[in-house]
Amino acid sequence: MDRRSALRARRRIFGLAAASLLVAACAEPRAGVLETRFPALRDFPGQRLAEAHPFVLPSGGRVVQFFCRWPSDTPLPVSVPLDATEAERRAIDVALRAWEGAGLGVRFLVLEGGPAPIEIRFEDEALAIGAGGDMGNAVVDCQMAPLSQQTDPGAVREARLVRARLRIARQTAPSWQGKARPLTAAEQTGTLLHELGHALGFQGHARRGDTVMVREVERIPRVGAAVLAGEGFADPTLRALYRLPSGAVVSSTPVEAWRTDLVDRMARLAEGAALDGPFARVGESAARIFWRDPQGAEYGLVVIQIAEAIRRPETTRVVPEPRARRALPRRNDLRPGQSGRE
Repeated sequence: MDRRSALRARRRIFGLAAASLLVAACAEPRAGVLETRFPALRDFPGQRLAEAHPFVLPSGGRVVQFFCRWPSDTPLPVSVPLDATEAERRAIDVALRAWEGAGLGVRFLVLEGGPAPIEIRFEDEALAIGAGGDMGNAVVDCQMAPLSQQTDPGAVREARLVRARLRIARQTAPSWQGKARPLTAAEQTGTLLHELGHALGFQGHARRGDTVMVREVERIPRVGAAVLAGEGFADPTLRALYRLPSGAVVSSTPVEAWRTDLVDRMARLAEGAALDGPFARVGESAARIFWRDPQGAEYGLVVIQIAEAIRRPETTRVVPEPRARRALPRRNDLRPGQSGRE
């Protein structure tokens, strides 16, 4: 290697090292802030709650980030699909019992088909999510008190999970040769454990650590195989979440009035029309706040680029969905630099 090539290689190595340090520097302070705000989290060494995507509520010139979970004083009904095979039922049962024994304090009530707060269904093929196929997906709703009643800066009033819809694939995504295969028992059980973790309140993914909520796909079947073999299952991250009260505020950041204007106006309209809600969702790329009318139609607003919005709340952007846009006259929209109500 000549001198110039060696110098370029050293610069690349130093650049990668600097990038790694930057990632660590971004992650660890948030973990420290959480433990300072919630000292009970120190009882769970290794927990990765700081890497979760909290639910996001842009309202009243502030962006509030908060955690939401199920009440743990009563069993959570779980609907098992009628078309589930014996092996799939075993995977569901093993995953549910694992979470019951993980120290969260939750219990499940298994129902045969029909509606339930937590519903599981199987898809014959890999799920078409994002740029490729995935083995599982969870859509989770948090409900809270009307926004006009949100006066406690330390908690989102009456926040609790009310609905989770899980989809589990029966096959992998096609390989580079175009072939798919059925999921193994370990893959299916691990996927159920992971998606139930989302259903229980952990949104987003941990980068690393002793949690089934990591993004690392190779780890999921290893956890599934261990649970199927009767090994103990524990997850300090979800235990940490269930030590906090539902609605616990992670951060509350003042922002320009126009950034929350659409949510504020929709909230006033919804309360005047007695719509059900508000509800909140958060995913990998976006978050959502919405209300439902008596016919089940939803009036939603989307927080785009959610990872950036969580990291820098002052950049939060809210985009109305078509039904909400029609309900909110565009002429009344606030512009950057403006403040006040319509």
